[in-house]
Formats: sequence, structure tokens, C-alpha cells
Amino acid sequence: MDLSPSTPLIATLREFASVLVTSVVNFHVNLGGVFMLKYPALFSPINIGGVMLKNRVVMAPMAVNYAHLNGEVSERQIAYYEARARGGAGLIIVEAACIDAPAGREGFGQIIIDHPRYLRGLNQLADGIKSYGSKAIIQLFHAGRQAHTIITGVQPVAPSAIACSTVKDVPRELSLTEIRDIRDKFIAAAGYAYMAGFDGVELHAAHGYLINQFLSPNSNMRQDEYGGSLENRARLLMEIVIGIKKSFPKLVLDVRLNIEDFVTGGLEMAESLEICRYLEEAGADLINCSCGTYESGLTSIEPASYNEGWRTYMAAAVKQVVKIPVITGGMVKSPEMAEEIIEKQQADMVFLGRALLADSDWAFKAEKGHDEEIRPCIICNNCIESNFKSIAVSCTVNPATGREREVIKTAKIKKKSSAVVVGGGPAGMQAALALEDYGFEVELFEQGERLGGLLNLAAIPPHKERIALFRDYLIKCIRRSGVSVNLNHPYKLEYLKDQYPDHLVIASGSRPIAPTFKGWNENNCLQVDDILSGRFNIEGQQVVIIGGGSNGCETADFLTQSANRITIVEKEQFLAADMEKKNRRDLLNRLQAAGVKRYTSSNVVEIGNNTVNITSSNSQQEVLVADYIIAATGYQPNNEIYLKAQKQHASVHLIGDAFVVGGIREAIRQGENLAAMLAQREYSSIWE
Repeated sequence: MDLSPSTPLIATLREFASVLVTSVVNFHVNLGGVFMLKYPALFSPINIGGVMLKNRVVMAPMAVNYAHLNGEVSERQIAYYEARARGGAGLIIVEAACIDAPAGREGFGQIIIDHPRYLRGLNQLADGIKSYGSKAIIQLFHAGRQAHTIITGVQPVAPSAIACSTVKDVPRELSLTEIRDIRDKFIAAAGYAYMAGFDGVELHAAHGYLINQFLSPNSNMRQDEYGGSLENRARLLMEIVIGIKKSFPKLVLDVRLNIEDFVTGGLEMAESLEICRYLEEAGADLINCSCGTYESGLTSIEPASYNEGWRTYMAAAVKQVVKIPVITGGMVKSPEMAEEIIEKQQADMVFLGRALLADSDWAFKAEKGHDEEIRPCIICNNCIESNFKSIAVSCTVNPATGREREVIKTAKIKKKSSAVVVGGGPAGMQAALALEDYGFEVELFEQGERLGGLLNLAAIPPHKERIALFRDYLIKCIRRSGVSVNLNHPYKLEYLKDQYPDHLVIASGSRPIAPTFKGWNENNCLQVDDILSGRFNIEGQQVVIIGGGSNGCETADFLTQSANRITIVEKEQFLAADMEKKNRRDLLNRLQAAGVKRYTSSNVVEIGNNTVNITSSNSQQEVLVADYIIAATGYQPNNEIYLKAQKQHASVHLIGDAFVVGGIREAIRQGENLAAMLAQREYSSIWE
């Protein structure tokens, strides 16, 4: 038999082999990224300062306010970090730990690392992270002029007596002796981190905090050796780096550095790149690229409108001037983007912040190729809003964040129990999923043709696409679960005669409040739902929106995309006052750029023939021309079935908007908590 390469048989065998190899590769990828074939760059190991990391996924340092009021690490905090380590992140950077309390403290729930008394908790935290194969670094921090007197009880300190325009407290200029004392406190804190078992420390030299204040010509007006030239402005940072490397050479030393301050007269890339060279020469092992300050607005914690991976250019520039590893991140949500950054050598590692609040198992799922199972962050920024208020951070889409030891469904209920969930919005879907996880037999009824409830409308305005991703994630989870779903099927209480579940959960949502304005008519008067659902398409018209809350403003943003001329009338003093402030600022900026007119502290008197008569803030009556009038006057609970069901069933529960109109976070939390409560009752009944 002729087996030469040119024979048809050999050619056929080669073709078959090629197809077989391709099929095997696809098989491994489709079955969960076996051998890490899907994202090989992201999940390759890397050596940082002599410490080997198993992958390039970094948990960013995020202040979550879980520490005790005295600055000690809490059990809640340990569980929170352990969950992200267990979830597969190669490096965990623990949030800002204050090296000089109270003056350098930013929040009441902040970790303190300025005394041996904190070592026990810090050691438990480091051990907890490392026990799951992650490496642990802790960020060393001093707020400088961005400390609040109401929190610290003392006047803030800074390189110069120039107030931060957002905090407004005028700081006291540090003396040379005080600067050197703070330098030594940073070095001593690194020693405490070493004693506690951390693999390294990160110096916070970004976001307008103390070290960044020294680096930036915007905030440093000193005329001595710590001010003026770049070399002088960088002196404090370099002395800290050299001191730590000399005293604790085994510690990995990372510096989180602003590459751009994005403020007038602030630190810009040219000087930052020079600082990076200084850092490498001084012995730094890693540079974590960041940007923005309190005063820069939206660039440090971005709203949803920013493009994924937009910051990457900064790290790419840093990599051109140093040989030590470089981290980038911020608005990186998908494994595809993270992989692309590493593959293109724009950075050596990628940090994830809000994405790891949304899903602690992000890294594990990405490594296995289970991208569709990653619970998506919707960039609502309610997490950072909580931190600004000095309260414990929670996540809108992940009810387990900050409650990791509470929301663990390892034990199934012992007896066969059933639950019917009425309503397929976020509260109903989360309740159904959690109940099924606990072992209940769950049936869900949704009167519409698809699941999602008001998520379907909330995802329509500009830059709300990630709400659709979250909705689709929940729907996929429902499909993979054992929950029985009935679409186009309103629930009727007559069903109880044939099917009497152990528990009846009412998550029937809300409905728009019917407008009662004088002159409201069916000719040109609509509601927000009419617009966002697509039932009415308005283009190039004069539109007056009555109601300037988040719904009204987002509807205005949506309508400006179709060349409509918009006027918003709001009875309160401020527009979108119910929104998180960064997304709010971004939204209002877009409305202003689109020429949207605003009448705040104004009331509608009457709707006329293509007019809206209002009383404006100066008590003057005005007539607004309108081709269409849209009411954005809010929602009210839709819970009539609950009131009737209580008379026919012994275990009826009301959650979500059907209980109290709220947001996605409230709906998800209530769905999860109800399931936990019902499961606990089932556990307890075993012993009765």
C-alpha cells in the first residue's frame, strides 16, 4: 500500500486528524475551559518580587467599611476576602489600611495598621486569603487633606494648606519633622504587615490621598526639599519605598500610582512615567496604574457610560519605561477584555473591583470557560455610594457580598416542600433560584411573555445595557435550575384548590401611578412605560416630561437620541435626586449637552391643547409648548392578589416592588432573604 504524503488516503487521514483535533479543543473549551485553553494569558502564572502568583487576576483594594469601629479586622471582613480568594483571584490587595489614626483615617469602618494591637486580626485575614492559594497584599494609606474632620476629630494634614474642593476642610501644612514621622509610620506599618503574614504591601499614591498630594503640583506648593521639582515632590514616596525594601526585603512592594490626576495643574503622564522610573530604581516590585482624584469627577470611579478597558493606555505607557510588572484595570468586566490586555502586553496583570463584588467566583468561572455563569456588575455604583456615606458596602446584584457566611446554601431542607412564586421580575427570579438552591420544589408564574419585569424597561435608556446582561443572567440561571416556569400565565387563587404549595410568594411588582393632572388626555399624553416599551416611537418632537426623578431623566436621555426637544418639569429642587451621584452627574451632563430644558421646584397647573401650564420656581406661571406630554410620576405596588391570598393560604409572603417600590438591590435582597427565612423554618420544623 502506498502511504506517501501525496496519496488520497493520507490526505483524508490528515483532514480527519485536523477535524478531530479541532473538535477536541472545542470540546475542552465548551466543557469548561479545561487546561485553561480559553484564556491562557490571563491564567498563566507570574513572579512578582520573588512571589509566584497562580494567575494574573487581581482583586482591587476597595474600601467596604466592614472593619470594627476601632479599626480591627472583623469576621465579616475575613469572610468577604476569603470568598474572593476561594473564587480564584491570584492576588488579593486588601483595602486601604490607615497607617496613622486618627489623622489619616478616611472612614469609620476602615482597617488600621499603626499598632501591634491590630496584628491578631490582620494575621487571621492574611491566613484566610492565603489558605485558598491566593497571595495577599495590604494597601497602606493616609488620607491627608481628603480626611474628614467629622470622622477624625482633628484637622487634616497635607503638604500645603490647600483644601480639597470636595472635602472643603482646610488642612494644616506638615512640618519637616511630621513628614519624616509619617514616612516612618508607613515603614512601620509595612513591618506590621510582614509580621501578620502578608506577602506584600501596596503604597496608596493615587486618588488624591496624601502621597499623591505630595506628588501633584496642584496640591504641593512647598518650597523645601519635599516640594517644587518632581524629584522633591517624589521624595517622600521614594524614602518610604527605600525604607521598606531595606527593612523588609522579603515583602513584595507595590505602588498604586496615579498616571493622570485629571485635574488642572495636577499630575500628568509625562511626570508619572518619570516617577515610575524612580520607583523601579528604588526597588519597587510592582506598579498598579490608576487615575483621578476626588476633584477630577468621574475618572476614579467611573459611571456606566465609560468604555470597558478605557484606562489601559496608561499601563501600556508605563510598560514602555519600566521592566517590573504593571497592573491595569478599572471598567474591565469581561474575561475577553482581560485576556486581550495581557495578550497585547498592555499590562502584566488586571485588577477587578466592582466585578468581584458582583461575583466572588469571577476568576474561577473565567478560568473554566464558564463566562455565561459570571454574575454581571451593572455599574450602578451603589457600592461606592455606600462607602461615601461611611456605611457597609453591599452589591445590588449579589446579595452575598458582605454576608458571605450568611448566604451559604450548603444544607438542603430535609423534607419535601414546595413554593409557588408569582411574578418573574428580579425579586421573583431571585426568590425562585434561592428557594430551589435550598431544596424546595419551585414553580414560577409570570403573566407576561418573558421574564425580567421592570428590568426589561430599565435596560432601555442609554448606557443601561448591563441591566439587560443581569436580566439575561438571571433567566439563564432559571433555565439551568429545576424551577418550573409558566409564561403568559397570570396566577389565579383558584389554583389553590388543586395545588396547595407549602409557601406562596407574591412578587407581582408595581405599576405606574396614574396621572391626575387637569387636562390629561389620551391624544398626546403618555407614560414612561409607553416610551421605553416601544409602544410609541417619538422622533423630532417637542416633548415635556412631568417628573424629573431618575426615570424621567433617563427617559429624556433616551428621547434625545431621536432628535426630540425635551423639557423636564420637576416639583423638587434637584433632578434625579434618587440616583447614585456619579451616574447622576454623568446623566445630567448628557442632558445639558443635548439642550434639555429644566424647570425644578415647579408644578403642573393644567395640560392644554399642546401645552403644559406650570408654576415655576419663582412663582411665575409659564406655558410650555408640547407635542407630547410624558408622565414620569413613579410606581405603586401591585399587590391586590396578596391581600386576597392571605385569606386562603397559611404561608403567603410579599417581596419586591409589590411590597415597597424600590430598586434592584432591594428586590434581590428580599428574594434571597425570604428564601433563607423559609428554609430556616423548614430546618426548625424537623425538631418540633
